[in-house]
Amino acid sequence: MSHPIRLVLLALVAAAATACVPKNQYDAVVTERNYYRNEKAAADSLADLASISSYDNEDLALGDLDNRIRQVEALTATNRALNDSYQVLRERYDELLGQSQSMLTSSGGQVSDLQQSLAERTAEVSRRESELRQLELDLRAREQTVVGLESAHAPAGGGGGTPVAYGTVAARSPLTPYQTNAAAANALQAELAQLLASRPAGAYVVASAGPNRIQLTLQEPLLFTDGFTIGPDGQALVRDLAATLRRHPGAELTIVGHDDGANPNPLRAYENSTDRAINLAQQLINYGANPARITAGGRGYHDPVGANVSPADQLANRRTDLFFFLPQ
Repeated sequence: MSHPIRLVLLALVAAAATACVPKNQYDAVVTERNYYRNEKAAADSLADLASISSYDNEDLALGDLDNRIRQVEALTATNRALNDSYQVLRERYDELLGQSQSMLTSSGGQVSDLQQSLAERTAEVSRRESELRQLELDLRAREQTVVGLESAHAPAGGGGGTPVAYGTVAARSPLTPYQTNAAAANALQAELAQLLASRPAGAYVVASAGPNRIQLTLQEPLLFTDGFTIGPDGQALVRDLAATLRRHPGAELTIVGHDDGANPNPLRAYENSTDRAINLAQQLINYGANPARITAGGRGYHDPVGANVSPADQLANRRTDLFFFLPQ
């Protein structure tokens, strides 16, 4: 039963009691009425307190949510700042890495350029030395020829003989076979030098290899295109060499091929060097050289002229030697 209805009933009971009930009963009814009034007031007070508490809790909850939102926003801002810093550091790292790689690349290129320049200068010095040796040998051969010719054509009885009258031809003794062969060898050497004058100076050497013997050394590019095939420029040189041999029918030719030793198999090196020599001999014969006076063979990599370490050394070792001999 609700409180208003209960109060009404109590009021009616109280009215009836004043009229027809004893005083003690009336006091009991009044006491009960006061009790229910107090209970109602206490209940209303508790309800108010509960409402106030709920409002306070809601306010506290809303304040905590705001704090948490502000904390999340602060953490988000911090995270963004850290991410931005990381991106800046990453870009700086990539930039430094690129600079380091660029410096390494440029340093490697400079080293390669220096090595190439050193190799070129070394090759140039070797070429100049070869030219000087060749000129020295040519000079000695010419001096010997001149001395031989002067002694052969000197007047009989020495310088104290009777002077030869002006306009007359003095009697001279004929040249000896040695002098004749020396003069022929000197002429052949000069002819070979003239024949190769248009070729690169460092690709060949013409020199005296002893009495009546001329050595012509040809590097691989002057003759062969792939190590074994004689190309168009090589064919032109072979034609000129064959014509020189025809002009000196008494000359004998020995062709010696060489390998660079890149393949350590000695049998393969002998085969390669011999094949080059035989190929050159066949081409000379095709252009009219006397096959009876040509000998061809190979020495593999057993007679190198360089250390066989650099490409320039290997190229120098892959050579072909031609020995022209004028028998006495």
